[in-house]
Amino acid sequence: MHGKNGITRRWFIGGACAAVAGVRYGALAGDLGSGKPLLKLGVLSDVHLNHPGDEEHFLKALAYFRDNGADGVLIAGDIADTGRVVQLERMADCWFRTFPNDKAPDGRHVERLFVYGNHDVEAWTWGGMKQYKDDAEKRRVALGFEDVRAKTWQRLFHEEFNPIWMKTVKGIRFVGAHWEGHCPKIEPFMAEHGKEFDPAYPFFYTQHSHPKDTCYGPAAWGHDPGYATRAFSPFPNAVALSGHSHYTLTDEHSVWQGAFTSIGTATLRRTSLDYLEAENSNGNPFDPAAKSWTHKRIMKPLYRENGKQGMLIDVYQDRLVIHRREFLFDQSLGDDWTVPIPSTADTAFAYAKRAQTRQAPKFAADATVKVTVGKTPPACARKEVKGPFVYVTFPAAKTVAKCRTFEYEVRAVDPDGKTLLSRRVMAPGFNLPESKCDMPGECLFTFSEFPNATSVRFEVRASECFGKQGPAITSGLVQLKAG
Repeated sequence: MHGKNGITRRWFIGGACAAVAGVRYGALAGDLGSGKPLLKLGVLSDVHLNHPGDEEHFLKALAYFRDNGADGVLIAGDIADTGRVVQLERMADCWFRTFPNDKAPDGRHVERLFVYGNHDVEAWTWGGMKQYKDDAEKRRVALGFEDVRAKTWQRLFHEEFNPIWMKTVKGIRFVGAHWEGHCPKIEPFMAEHGKEFDPAYPFFYTQHSHPKDTCYGPAAWGHDPGYATRAFSPFPNAVALSGHSHYTLTDEHSVWQGAFTSIGTATLRRTSLDYLEAENSNGNPFDPAAKSWTHKRIMKPLYRENGKQGMLIDVYQDRLVIHRREFLFDQSLGDDWTVPIPSTADTAFAYAKRAQTRQAPKFAADATVKVTVGKTPPACARKEVKGPFVYVTFPAAKTVAKCRTFEYEVRAVDPDGKTLLSRRVMAPGFNLPESKCDMPGECLFTFSEFPNATSVRFEVRASECFGKQGPAITSGLVQLKAG
């Protein structure tokens, strides 16, 4: 019998008892001060398996977790790209090829901590189903039907399907909420069961969308309406893991700490370019400034299929150590993040505190800005944009105190130093390991944007992800005449 929160009482109590029967809270292996983690957790999101062959990087990620001691693997939704049963079957095949009977080669049990995302549940309705004449045919292929979703889960993963589930891994609690137009039921669930979580230890929650006003801030693409933020704000030991936005783990905004801890889990498919004011991005309708920012982009979005990321988290009683990993080149994405648990008002991971400690990236002393004027559009121009063009290029800025370049600001100024136009562009390789991101930047303008100017010069500044901006490099004076 299912309770009002979609979870069987037998299932919930079973998880709770496992914590007590296995290892009691307060006496967990790897307790505070031992130097040994309580558990190791592999984390992925937005796998988006679609066609055969898409599983290459998923298999690489699972192998990385297996070979580095993961006790569980969490996937924060969007497993099946177009919500097809066969795509979830492909995922399950990858899992059991890597972890037969949910076990690693050394015999340790590796727990499945998966939830559905909006693509799993809704993408079948976005087209491509016209060849099926009725619901009976669609039910053979689509996870969008609730009964198909549940039966497929039970068939593939050999466990009861619950819209909200709870599991215990080596004494640490995990709660997962499948996509139901975000997860409105998590509030009553936590109101009912919150007292059962030991405040002396972290516990984890996963849903597909980011809790509102947490990681990546109020402008986060696709955040929930506030259900999870309200549900977990009373729990400073709670750690929410969410995906959906596809933001990169090279962005320090991936970890937010306030009333609780919220971590963006990136994507194994493609990096987000949903940055409102970046010229070479897609924009972001969730940004509060979107309605007031109406500039029509003239540059193509950056290539982003190279964003294949995940993390391995060492879980201690008082902290998380997050190893960020990229699975295209099989490299680290940077130094580990050590996140204190529980979250407090003065945590070092609060955005305001972190922003104060950041250093601005800088250009090399011999860096120069190159400007080309002409009628021929460069490769970065959108097809519909008409010239003549002003094409600005510059070398990559250098990392300072582990603060790498996230974007550039390019200003056009007149001979008197007055700014005529300012444009922001994402740094090529902003989402890649630092060894792969030393690529020159570029920015594009058109003559029509300077109706009254005859000559300009261009200033370029590099910024890290919190916006700390370094000194400019400057071009010579450029005459606005088409070649």
